Amino acid sequence: MKPLLTLLLVFSTGLLVAQDGESIPITGTVTGPTGETLIGATVRVAGTTQGTVTDVEGNFAISAAPDALLAVSYTGFGDTEVAVNNRTVIDIVLEEDASDLQEIVVVGYGTQRRRDLTGAIASAPLDAFREAPNTNILQSLNGTVPGLNVGQSATAGEDASINIRGQNSINGNTSPLIVLDGIVYRGRVSDINPNDIQSVDVLKDASSKAIYGAQAANGVLIITTKQGRTSRKPTITYTGNYTTQNPTKDRQLLSREEYLQAARDVDFMNAYQGPDFTQPNPEFDQETDIPFFGPLLTGLQDGTDFDWLGASRQDGYITDHILSVSGGGERTNYFISGGYTDQQGIVLNDNYNRKTVRVNLDVEVTDWLTLGVNSFGTFADYSGDSPNIGQVDQFSPLARPRDETGEFVINPLGDNTTNPLLASTADDADYRNRLLGIFFTSIDVPFVPGLNYRINFSNNYGFFSRRNSNRFDGGLSGAAFKNTASNYDWTFDNILTYDIPLQGPHDVKVTALVGRNRIRNERTGARGVGYTNLGLSFNDLGQAGQQFIESEAYEESYSYQMGRVAYEFQDKYLLNATVRRDGFSGFAANNRSAVFPSVGLGWVLTEESFMAGASAIDFLKLRASYGISGNLTRRYSSQARIFAGEDNRYIFGDGGQTLNGQGISSLANPDLKWERTAGTNVGMDFSLVDSRISGSLDYYTSRTTDLLFNLVLPSITGFTSITSNVGEVSNNGIELILNAAPVRGERFRWDVGFNIARNRNEIVSLLGFDNDDDGREDDLVASGLFIGEPIQTIFNYEIDGIYQIGDDIPDGYAVGTYRLRDQDGDGEITPDDRTIIGNEEPAYSFGIRNTLSYGDFTLRFFINSVQGGSNSYLGANEPLGQLTPGIAQNQNWYADIDYWSPFNTGATYRLPGTNTPFGGTHYFARGFVRLQDISLAYTLNRTLSDRLGLGSFKVFVSGKNLVTLTDWEGWDPETNSGLNDSRPLLGGFSFGVDVSF
Repeated sequence: MKPLLTLLLVFSTGLLVAQDGESIPITGTVTGPTGETLIGATVRVAGTTQGTVTDVEGNFAISAAPDALLAVSYTGFGDTEVAVNNRTVIDIVLEEDASDLQEIVVVGYGTQRRRDLTGAIASAPLDAFREAPNTNILQSLNGTVPGLNVGQSATAGEDASINIRGQNSINGNTSPLIVLDGIVYRGRVSDINPNDIQSVDVLKDASSKAIYGAQAANGVLIITTKQGRTSRKPTITYTGNYTTQNPTKDRQLLSREEYLQAARDVDFMNAYQGPDFTQPNPEFDQETDIPFFGPLLTGLQDGTDFDWLGASRQDGYITDHILSVSGGGERTNYFISGGYTDQQGIVLNDNYNRKTVRVNLDVEVTDWLTLGVNSFGTFADYSGDSPNIGQVDQFSPLARPRDETGEFVINPLGDNTTNPLLASTADDADYRNRLLGIFFTSIDVPFVPGLNYRINFSNNYGFFSRRNSNRFDGGLSGAAFKNTASNYDWTFDNILTYDIPLQGPHDVKVTALVGRNRIRNERTGARGVGYTNLGLSFNDLGQAGQQFIESEAYEESYSYQMGRVAYEFQDKYLLNATVRRDGFSGFAANNRSAVFPSVGLGWVLTEESFMAGASAIDFLKLRASYGISGNLTRRYSSQARIFAGEDNRYIFGDGGQTLNGQGISSLANPDLKWERTAGTNVGMDFSLVDSRISGSLDYYTSRTTDLLFNLVLPSITGFTSITSNVGEVSNNGIELILNAAPVRGERFRWDVGFNIARNRNEIVSLLGFDNDDDGREDDLVASGLFIGEPIQTIFNYEIDGIYQIGDDIPDGYAVGTYRLRDQDGDGEITPDDRTIIGNEEPAYSFGIRNTLSYGDFTLRFFINSVQGGSNSYLGANEPLGQLTPGIAQNQNWYADIDYWSPFNTGATYRLPGTNTPFGGTHYFARGFVRLQDISLAYTLNRTLSDRLGLGSFKVFVSGKNLVTLTDWEGWDPETNSGLNDSRPLLGGFSFGVDVSF
């Protein structure tokens, strides 16, 4: 507590800023290089909190000492300082920050100027999505950075999937490493309030990500939160918005009449007559000839038409409120925020409530010592049990969920299928909380210019509680449970940085790191089944007739050392070299540690004399990099594990005591090694035509060896598999970023951002066996892995139409079933007729970002697209499955399913209720173009906001996922939600305000 109290004391005293002495009034104008006035530019007296902003004419007025410096800044332009020199009128011209080349980028255990980068590092354009109704920062990254693939979130508070530059591993981890404020972060990204985040940088190539060694094979996402600024008066900011949520596509289940028509279609040979079976059979009686279950027959007779999908839905919305205070004194910076998010999805009880608080503080105690803390707490509530959405679409509109007394019907269909709405009656509490504190000390070593020693110590503590009771669980006898879990990890980093003060054209910066990380997790659960009374819900498990208890825990640790050298010669030749050594407790002693080197080179051509005549090229840099990164095995994968279960219990003698024994559940592999990914990246950064056009182009290739794979063992061994190192996977792709400013007028400005990326992986080798002696390594067909094909290859039967009335139909098939292609031409369908249909990975993706500003109005819109070409980005979309005719007639489905019937012979999908020996599955392209985000904002001009005593005032309206162009059938192509899925993508409109004082 004493260090924290010291920090708070220094924090409070640092807010007191000395007042200037005698001052003079100063007026002037701030303009850009072409003479356009800059509205809202910040002008302050350097070293003080005194400042102002320019009005609608670009004018400012301020008082300062005759020998003071004026610090001037404006977004998109380089900061500058101007000496007063006893002047009372000062006009200031700001130069545009050429392609943001002077921007500082976080590169891992340090920062660099963007112009000095030798690796593929991209920064997400977060400012373009500040008005978007995103409760998770990942939603602001989707489609904005080439090579970064972010999935959509289908439920409230859900973390989206993340992938950088494709899939490098088969069984190993495929998620990128998350680094928060310099520390590896193991928690939900949804726990971080997106409004607290200043920047997100993506390390993509092997050179830049190898600095994180063993955990960086899949790329690195570096998240940096907001900080206060020195000598700035306190700024209080409130942001609030309300967002509607609705499915992006409106789908409905079959209504009563549609359902009865479908039931007749299933039995079309009896329900209709004539050569084409399109004439009603007058002798067919749906009450007697359709084998409806008892409750459905009752519903048929009494006119029941119940909407099960509607009953499982609720009105969706999001409301967000964020309040923050930031600023700083002469030696103190602070950023404090609090946030409240309430999200209600469209599925009944799909609720998410989050409260966050953040304190970021740093104090310059002396000229050489800085102390600080970046901390946050998140308290999330996911309480509520949702209906079994996977069953809702099966329930007939003839069935009712409740009886005449209002009680739920347990089996509304009359079979053993349970009412999906029963889950929503549960008393459910689901709390997920996290506290994280990163404490740091930065020492500029006295008497050694350029030498800095920094200590980072983080504590990440998550504590979770899930409690539930439901009188319908436990075989309708009632059940309740309580689960509590906690996760704690700490990290201790020692970072030494030496910016060597050399004379002349040389610039050398050396970084060294020694660190340790340890994780501890534990969980305890208690469960009771069989209650005569659940009046106390989950608060008295002792009343259960059967009681169960379980617990588990694990620990794992990492140690690492790293050295990096950054060398620059004449501001045009660049070198970055890194070597890192990692150790992980999950590996056996033989291979517990591994070394990961990397090197990056850069050449700034525009600094060469032969480029002097190329006036249209402002900046041009070539770069190349090579590096090796690693992938971790799962904990205990290399060790023999012991299991104590029911099969290991033994009773000694008749009526003897039952003793718990132990057995070996997995084999040890003391030679299990790190999965290693070696990659090469070549790229180019450029800025053209007075920075009107800028961007970067990258080509990369990588090869992952020693793949972590569960090798199948003969059953005679007593084990099913052992984790081993086998095979090889290659990965390559190309990425392009383009930024342009087609219009830069005095009142109107148009900025465009475009990115496109293509990635492909390929299995080079697997087990190395050639059991059929064909001279080619064998595929692992049972695992869906094929040499020379992508990891997510689709291997199945190819559908060649639907059998029609009058066709010559083979045994086992019928009218309305799929005709499968006979690939080997032997006249029959066998497993040998399966073939490679395509793969699930995208062929390419692109995003287009537009910002149009006119006066006080700003319009932004972002288009996101993923495409699959001829045989990529495919998804299975087989809505009805293999059903017996009777089940099909008693089961419902969505109204937009194009199924075969005598009235719809050109249908896409087979007749429901038809079974064939090998079924058949349709795969369709999931390519789409989506208007993902659009917003219109009005910012009150400076004159009016000053009159109202405001720092700034903005109102905005925005839209999310408003338009999607796709041939995919069903809910949404990006989430792979097809015709039989009940997880729609959500969109809607948001209304908000952003005001500061």
